Amino acid sequence: MDYTISLQEVFWLCAGLAGVIGVVSIIRKPFTKLDDHERRLKLLEETDTQRGEADRFTMRALNAIVNHMIDGNGIEALKSVRDEYQNKIIENQK
Repeated sequence: MDYTISLQEVFWLCAGLAGVIGVVSIIRKPFTKLDDHERRLKLLEETDTQRGEADRFTMRALNAIVNHMIDGNGIEALKSVRDEYQNKIIENQK
C-alpha cells in the first residue's frame, strides 16, 4: 500500500490547522480578558482598603493638628497618631 500526499493536500491540512488555531484563539480571548478583569478588580479592592486606612490616619492627624492650633494642647494626640502611623508602616513593610 502506497500513500502519496500531494502538495495541495499539505496546503489544505495547513490551512485547516491554521483555521482551528484561529477559532480557538478567538474563543479563548474573552476568557483571558475576564481573568484579567478579575485580577485587576481584586487589585483595586486591595488598593481601596489601603487608601481607606491612609485616609483615616490623615483625618486623625489633621484633626489633632487643628485642635493643637486652636487651643495649644493636643501634643499627646499628635504623638499617638504619629506612633500608630509609624507602626502601621513598619507592619506593611514586613
